[in-house]
Parts: sequence; structure tokens; C-alpha cells
Amino acid sequence: ISATLIPRISSGNPVYESFYRQVDPANTGRVGAAEAAQFLKKSGLSDSTLGKIWDLSDPERKGFLDKRGFFIALRLVASAQSGNDVSQHSLSQTVSIPAPKFTHPVHL
Repeated sequence: ISATLIPRISSGNPVYESFYRQVDPANTGRVGAAEAAQFLKKSGLSDSTLGKIWDLSDPERKGFLDKRGFFIALRLVASAQSGNDVSQHSLSQTVSIPAPKFTHPVHL
């Protein structure tokens, strides 16, 4: 995934920053697979869609998400919730997509 794309996804988005602080309160720079899965499941998306989102967010198969990867996951959740495809192509779209929605307040 192009590095030039990521600033557009992540910079200056207080909603994404707020979600990130919930999953990485100590600001370690890493969100474990279990924590990320628990958080992303609250999106109401199917496990197969969430699996695709994880694969695109962790392309190097590190088993955790850094901040950049977590923001990619959030963008893909928002894309899926808006009825768009979950793919690298949806990441490169410049169309404004509403912030992702989660069914419950997320408490880890």
C-alpha cells in the first residue's frame, strides 16, 4: 500500500485518533491481533469481511497492527459499512467516507 496514501487516511482525523487511543492506550505503536479483532468485531461486519480487512491491514503478516495499519483497518471498515468494496482500490479512492461506526462503546 502506497505510503503517499496513508497521510490522507490518517492525518488530522480525530475520530481515527480516538479509536487508536482506545486500542493502544499506552501508545506502544502496536495493536495485537486479539485486541484489534475484539474492537473491529463491534463494527457488525461479517467475519469474512473482517478477515479481508485484516489481510489488507497487515500485508506483511506481522500478527499485529501498527498505527498506520490500524488506520487502514478503520478506513476499510468505514468503506464496507458504506457499501463499498473492501480492497486496495477502496483505499485509494479519494471519495469522502463517513467514519466507521461501532455498535457498543469499546472498552478493552
